[in-house]
Amino acid sequence: MERNFILGAIVVCAVAFAAATSLKRDKALEAGASGDSSAIHVESLALSEAASTPPAKTERHLSSSLQERRDDALLAHVEHKYRYLLADVESAHVEELKRRLLAHEGEENISRKASTDAHVSEMLSPREREYYHVLKDSDLEQHQVAEYVGGIGNVAPLDQSQQRQILDAKLRQKQRYAATLRDSGLDRDTLSVTEREYARAQAAEALKGYLDDFLMEVSPLLTSEQYSLLRNYEHTEFERELERLQRQINSK
Repeated sequence: MERNFILGAIVVCAVAFAAATSLKRDKALEAGASGDSSAIHVESLALSEAASTPPAKTERHLSSSLQERRDDALLAHVEHKYRYLLADVESAHVEELKRRLLAHEGEENISRKASTDAHVSEMLSPREREYYHVLKDSDLEQHQVAEYVGGIGNVAPLDQSQQRQILDAKLRQKQRYAATLRDSGLDRDTLSVTEREYARAQAAEALKGYLDDFLMEVSPLLTSEQYSLLRNYEHTEFERELERLQRQINSK
């Protein structure tokens, strides 16, 4: 008896499904008669095309989409990282410079990257070339400035001129700081106990000088609130960098 009941239920479901399908088909035909046939035709074509698209074509489409996103991301990176250099060059040269910068930033092979670097440099004036070489390795400093600017945006926002002056000042002081670090012997593979102690003292002094000179240079550009917030931020970064240097020295 239970088996007959189950079979009966299956038959009822099948009849209901057939009736629903017939009703949907009738409504579609009515829509076509009332002028909606184009929508039905487009939907039918789309379903047919999707069903007939080979897997290889789908994979190529996905690969192309990913490449486009990577290209867009690289372009956005170049336009942001070199925005001040692009603003300085003659407008007639901007697109060509951007194209060469894209080739340089997107190149991963070291030897070919040197070639793209030279290709960028050759179209710049001596002053622009010097600025380009400073900006090439400015990712950390640009991140720090962006973090500071974003952090105070709702409290004491900076204008574009202030943002550039802060970044440029930081990069100038970074160059002096890097030269002092090289003189401390930090780039050697191994250091004796005495040399490590000397390197620690030199590194701490160089970093403190970097911080003080940077803050002194930018202080006239900022309001008292902007300067106070920048000083707090930079002191936090100073502690992090000093700890990183200490670990680096201790490992030698």
